Amino acid sequence: MGEISPDEFKHFIGEDIRLEPVMLTKDASIDEILSYYMGKNTPARQEFIIDNLRVEGDIADEEESEIIEKAS
Repeated sequence: MGEISPDEFKHFIGEDIRLEPVMLTKDASIDEILSYYMGKNTPARQEFIIDNLRVEGDIADEEESEIIEKAS
């Protein structure tokens, strides 16, 4: 998303990376989406990344919590 350099990016991507599909609705504006992700709105994009960042430990904790809730 333009927040890291190409050198950093090559160390970030690996075989164990989890990719999330991007789903678009019929009324989605491709220009607006590309502008958001690739444009110069860095503070808004940075806030989005921080608010939505999930690491494997977080995902494992969420899955464990769901299992415990279902068992209760």
